[in-house]
Parts: sequence; C-alpha cells; structure tokens
Amino acid sequence: MLKKAPNAVLLEAMRKHLNGDLAAAETLYLEIIATDPSEPQAKHYLGYLLQQTDRLAEAFEQLTAAIALDNRHAEWHFNLGIVLFKQGFAVPAIDAFSKAIALDSNKYFYWTNLGAALEMNQEWARAEHCYTVASNIDPNCSDAFYLLSALCLKLGRFSEARCFNHCGIIAAPSNCTSKIVLGQAYYELGKVDNAITLFEDWLAEEPDNPVAMHLMAAYRGQQVPEQCSKQYIELTFDSFAPTFENILNRLAYGGPELVRNYLATLDRPAENPTMLDLGCGTGLVGNVLAPYAGVLIGVDLSQNMLDRAALKNVYHQLHKSDITDFLRASHDQYDLITCMDTLIYLGRLDSVFSLIYQKLKTGGLFIFSTEKLLGDAYESTYKLNISGRYSHHPDYLIKLLNYTGFKIITIQDVTIRKESGCPIEGQFICVSR
Repeated sequence: MLKKAPNAVLLEAMRKHLNGDLAAAETLYLEIIATDPSEPQAKHYLGYLLQQTDRLAEAFEQLTAAIALDNRHAEWHFNLGIVLFKQGFAVPAIDAFSKAIALDSNKYFYWTNLGAALEMNQEWARAEHCYTVASNIDPNCSDAFYLLSALCLKLGRFSEARCFNHCGIIAAPSNCTSKIVLGQAYYELGKVDNAITLFEDWLAEEPDNPVAMHLMAAYRGQQVPEQCSKQYIELTFDSFAPTFENILNRLAYGGPELVRNYLATLDRPAENPTMLDLGCGTGLVGNVLAPYAGVLIGVDLSQNMLDRAALKNVYHQLHKSDITDFLRASHDQYDLITCMDTLIYLGRLDSVFSLIYQKLKTGGLFIFSTEKLLGDAYESTYKLNISGRYSHHPDYLIKLLNYTGFKIITIQDVTIRKESGCPIEGQFICVSR
C-alpha cells in the first residue's frame, strides 16, 4: 500500500481539526513533524490546536518553532500573540500582534487584540487608537465599539463610553438587540428619525402594545403622560422578573444599600413597627426592612415579581396593585413607607405624596428615590426620558413635599444605578410626617 504524500496527510489532519476531532488531528500533526521536523505548517496548526485546548506552554513552543522556519504568515504571529496574551505576557503579545499587522493590516480583529494587549500594559492611548482603527476597518462589527466604550469607562470618560456603546448596539445584528435598546441607541446618537421609525413599525405590527405606545410618547415628546400606564408597568416587569436581580446586580443598583445604610443611622423604631414597601419588586428592599419590621407589607403591580418576593419569606402580606390604588383603598397607617426606584414610573407626584402622607403615622418616615432632572428649575418639574422612566427636578420635589406637609430630613445626591457602565444621577430622600 502506498503511503500518503505529506501534503495529503496535512490536509487530512486539517480536515479532522476543522471537524472537531482534535485528538486525531494532533496525532497526524505529530506524525508529520516526526517525519519532517522542518515542516512549519504542521507546527503552526498543532500550536493552534494546543492553544484551543489551553495547553499554552506547548502551543508557544510549536508556534515559535513554526515562525522560526517561516515568518511570512500574519495568522501565525496572531496566534502566537493570543497564546502570549492568555498567559498575561503583554509586551511579547504586543510584539506578536504588531508583526501580524505589519503583514496584514486589514483584519479588524488583529487590531482589537493588539488594543487589548496594550490595555493590559496600561498603554491607554495606543489601545484606543487600535480600537478606532478596527472600527474604521469594519464599522458593522460591534466589538471595537464595545472595547472603546469599556476603555472610556475605565478612564472615567462616561459620555464617550455611552456614545461608543450605542454605536456598538447599532452595529450589532438586529436579532441580538431589543427594540427598546436599539431605539435608545439611535436617539442618543442623534438619529431620532430612525428611532421613531423603529417604534412606528413596532406599533404597525402591534397597535395596542403598551411598551411601544409609552416609548413613542417619550421619543416624540408630545402628549407626555403623567405616569406610565398600568399595562406598561405590568407587561414590562412580568417579562423582566426572571432576570431582574441579575440585571440589577450588573447595573450596580444601589437602592437596598442606601436604605440599609440610612436605617443604621436611626434610633430603633417603635416596637413592632408596621412597614409598607411600595413597588417592592422581588423583595430586595424587603430583605433590608425585615429585621426592623413587626409587620412588613409589599405592593407591586407585577405578579411575576411578587411571586419571587414571596420566596424570600420576608413579607407578611403581598398585594398585587398599583401603588396609588392600594393607598386609596388601605385603611391602615404605617410607621415607615419605602418607595425605592418606583416613582421613576410616575411623573406627576402630588396625588401619591398626599396619599402617602395620609397613610403615615405621626412621626412616621417616608423613604424614596428618584432619578434627578438636571438643568434650570424654570418650568422644570418632571420629564419622561427615552428610557421610559421619569426624572424629577429637585426643586419640584422640595416644593411638593413642603406643600404636602412633610418635614424633609435628608436629600442626598446619589448614583442610583449604572447604564452602559455610566452612573445615573439620582436622589435618596427621607421625610417625616
């Protein structure tokens, strides 16, 4: 039987490699190298296979041997760079990626990987240049934009970080991005017509969709509702519930910690105090209140959120209700009412403040948070943002709280959460009756 020619064996090894039969491919590569130690391709592909299986020291040996025999292939230098980068060797990785680019400067991922190695070496300006080149080579690839966004976040350049993140969202395949996120990206980049067209098309497909209707009002800035519709809130949070806490962790949501830290500064409340958690969600604030509460009641419009709150076993009662409807129907009074990250779904607050005031016992506390509306106080009360949430001007809040009869104890400027890694300015407020 005739032996296969070496190139035929190499082709077979590569075919097995591509088909995922790595053990058989490795055996064939080693056979070729044993037969002809000066054969560089087998050494390269074996090095690549070893890199794929995280045998990095062996991969380095084979790749450097291949390049020593033939240094004309950009891909080989690139794969060596990956091996070095994975081992944390920034400077040699930079050298390897740079050699790959010198041979072929038109592959965007050569530039993004060089940028990552430069970041590892804390060469921020050079890294940014690499990511920018990559984004110019392939404007439809989101990777470079997201890397630019992450670098700007690291450097505290938040507005640029948001911009690059939105560029990445638009560049990403449309089936990977929700209409809500895509519309916001268009709007933030000044492509308002694209955003409105997106929601018009959504409404053409689903004319009664409460999310699309609410966001269209925010984007057009006309006929702004005084609060989110109950249908919008219920639909949004029922769908949000399974991933709610994971997402809030990623967004560094600070509501529960703000409440915890504030309660720790107070004298112990009255014995067995009755507490009401409005917009309780999955019970994150309830966890904080439970050690202090004699009776703890949670209210939320989303049944799916309430189901998850019930699993925490911290609430004595849970009610599925709009918060204003609940307050109107309740005949009880409370020692403490919390409303964290909930008033952002209401614009006008006079009615809800009045109801909360009525339901507080004398000396009782009302703790809540808002997103902060910045700018001139003239005619500034609240604003429906393209996020679908409302922000409130500090002067509006102070005026309304005083008018309602509350005594303001504290107003703190805080970071409520982060979006695209950037801080969202808010206010943490405690008032008493």
